[in-house]
Amino acid sequence: MAANEEEIIQASEETALDPVVEELKQTQDQLLRLAAEFDNYKKRMARERDEYAARVKGDILKAFLPVMDNLERACCAQASLEDLQKGVTMVCGQLAGALKAQGAEPCGAPGDVFDPTRHSAVMHVEDPQANECVVDEVFTKGYLLGDKIIREAVVKTRG
Repeated sequence: MAANEEEIIQASEETALDPVVEELKQTQDQLLRLAAEFDNYKKRMARERDEYAARVKGDILKAFLPVMDNLERACCAQASLEDLQKGVTMVCGQLAGALKAQGAEPCGAPGDVFDPTRHSAVMHVEDPQANECVVDEVFTKGYLLGDKIIREAVVKTRG
């Protein structure tokens, strides 16, 4: 083959590859842009998740601030023991309302059937007449948030 023919063949091969090379460059550019967009998306989602979590915490804390205010007032009060007891009972009701408003429900009452997923038994009394193990006494209330257990009730069982 002559040098001219080789140059012509090489030039035609390069011309044939030009569209493929151009398409490869465009695809590479698209992939880089897509990777950058995805990275920005992840950062935005993380930022939004953090902002949402902070907003939820703020809303929850806001529900408990009136309870704190009333407890501080009770600490400073110059009242009789009976009046203080009434005040603490009212604050306890206010706290129960704040918990309920956040979706927390107490669990573990005397007479409930013992459930090891909801109750933590620290004492047990044998009762041959009982058909099943039941909660006899509650030392610490448990709390649920929907179906999720926030804290197990600490109980004494009978059965």
